[in-house]
Amino acid sequence: MSESRPQRFKILIEFDGTDFVGWQIQPNGRSVQGEIEAALHKLFGVEPRVHGAGRTDAGVHATGMTAHFDLDKQIDAYTLRRALNAELKADITIREADIVDGDFHARFSASSRSYVYSVAHERISLDRRQQWILFARLDHDRLEEAVGRLAGTHDFKSFSKYVPDQTHHYCHVFEITWQRGDDVSRLHIRANRFLQGMVRCIVGGLVQVGRGKLSPDDLSNILAARDRSRAPMLAPPHGLVLTAVGYDQGDRTTISRIIDELQLGT
Repeated sequence: MSESRPQRFKILIEFDGTDFVGWQIQPNGRSVQGEIEAALHKLFGVEPRVHGAGRTDAGVHATGMTAHFDLDKQIDAYTLRRALNAELKADITIREADIVDGDFHARFSASSRSYVYSVAHERISLDRRQQWILFARLDHDRLEEAVGRLAGTHDFKSFSKYVPDQTHHYCHVFEITWQRGDDVSRLHIRANRFLQGMVRCIVGGLVQVGRGKLSPDDLSNILAARDRSRAPMLAPPHGLVLTAVGYDQGDRTTISRIIDELQLGT
C-alpha cells in the first residue's frame, strides 16, 4: 500500500505586530511563526516548520505575509484555515489557505515584497498602533523629489542594519511613491527584497528631507556611500505594514541578472 505524501500549504497571514518580537521564533517573547507552529502542534500533534516570505521586525504589522508548511494530514485548505483561526489569538488571522506544489517556497519563490508606511500628521486614537504620529510639518515637494532617487537597482547598505551573513546589499525597487494626505501620508514601496531595517531607514531619511534636515542630494549621497555610519534616522516600527508578496518568475529572472551584472562590476 502506497503511503500518502505530505501536502504543502500556502497561507496568507494578517497580524498586528504590536505584541510580537517579530516573525521569527526568538527566546525572548511571542513570534508570529511560533504562534502558528504552536497552533498546528495543538491541532494535529505535529511540529512542522512554518517558512515565511520574510522576517518582519518587532512591532511591524502585516496584511499580506505569505508562508508555507508541509502537513502529513489529509485535510482541505478551507478546513485548515478555519481550524487555525479558531486556535490562534485575535492578533493573527489566516486570510487564505491553499494546497500548492511541493516546489513552492514562500521565501525563495517570491519575486517581490510590498510595504506601506503611514505617517499621521495629527493626534489619532483609532489607528495609533499602525501609524507614526509626527506633528512636524513636512515639505512634500522636497520629499517627493527624494523618493524618485531611490527607484531602480541600488546598493542599500547605508539604509540597513548589520547582518553578519549578508552576501550583498543590492535591491531592485520596482515602485516607490509618497502619497501625501491632510491627516495621513503614506510611503508605498515594492522591491524584489528588503534588507533588515531598510524601509524604516528610508522613511526616516525621507522625513528628515521633509523637515529640511537633509536635502534630496544628501539622501542620494548617503545611498551612494554604502556606509551604515551615514544612515538616516530609523523610523519606529509600528507605522510599517507588509501588504503583499509577489510570485512572478519573470521578475525573479530579470532582477537576478541585473544584480549579478552589478556585482561583477564592483
